[in-house]
Amino acid sequence: MMTVFLRYKLYHVLFWVIYLAFWTSYTMYSYGTPPGWALLGALIWFVSQGGTSYAAAYWLVPKYFSARRYGVFTLLLLAVYLAGVCLLMALFLPLVHYLGGEEALRPASFFGYALLANFYTLFLFAGVKAIKEKVQTDRRAQLLEKERTENELRFLKSQINPHFLFNAINSIYILIRKDPEFAAGTLARFADMLRYQLYECNAEEIPVEKEIAYLHNYVAMEKLRKGNSVNTRYQVEEQVQGFSIAPLLIIPFVENAFKYVSAFSHRDNNVEILLRYRQRLFELEVANTVDEHLVPPEDNLYGGIGLENVKRRLALIYNGRHQLQIDNSAGQYRVLLSIQTS
Repeated sequence: MMTVFLRYKLYHVLFWVIYLAFWTSYTMYSYGTPPGWALLGALIWFVSQGGTSYAAAYWLVPKYFSARRYGVFTLLLLAVYLAGVCLLMALFLPLVHYLGGEEALRPASFFGYALLANFYTLFLFAGVKAIKEKVQTDRRAQLLEKERTENELRFLKSQINPHFLFNAINSIYILIRKDPEFAAGTLARFADMLRYQLYECNAEEIPVEKEIAYLHNYVAMEKLRKGNSVNTRYQVEEQVQGFSIAPLLIIPFVENAFKYVSAFSHRDNNVEILLRYRQRLFELEVANTVDEHLVPPEDNLYGGIGLENVKRRLALIYNGRHQLQIDNSAGQYRVLLSIQTS
């Protein structure tokens, strides 16, 4: 199978073969030039135009244009251009004079013709090469940016998973001491959560139903752990289905609500979770009561890295397609996350 490189080179060879055949035939039939002399004249044009064109395309463009040294590139391009014109005049005019065409082709008139002819080939080759280099450079930059983004997302996700695992194991440990039967049920839910993280969270997006199932297990586990000390209102509207989202984006907000919910003995401690979906807008609203005297600073609400982690993931995945509003006032911490799905 012919390689792309070999095919590309053959195109160049074919182009110049056609070029030589055309100008040889044109000179023979238009001016009655003998075939050998006609071919020699075409070769002189090839050396001048081909040499300057390839010098510009494969030396000047990669070394100076792609390096954004536009001033040096312009000066050298003009120098190569004029050198090609002078070479053409130095080689072709003596041949014309030898064949007796000096009256038809004077140096002054030929100079203008040589300028125009070399201009077309030189700037055609250089222009095509410059465009190709620009496209390849942009493509490499896009691939590098994509790779960087994917690596960063994997790193961020790797930070999230141990955070969840630690809290879940801690919850089970507490339940084992309080109620072994509840702990057994929670352990089964925890196994489902682990299975989800290990086998289903590697995709860029997952069906929202799977994320909700994971959320349901987490909320159920927290309700068992908190018992009657926290009133939990958990609602998923029927419309929340049939679309995909990035995995493990909504869990940190819910986890935060249970982690920092108030522990009042004289009034209610509440956690509210609402998921809704309308006109391709997915919304998560999470609120919890807080003890204003004990609540940690906002920067520490997610164990130091959680909030910035989630914000960074949102910026990478849903840049320009999400809003995150956080309000911490009047004894309540409230988060509203809106994501425009595709």
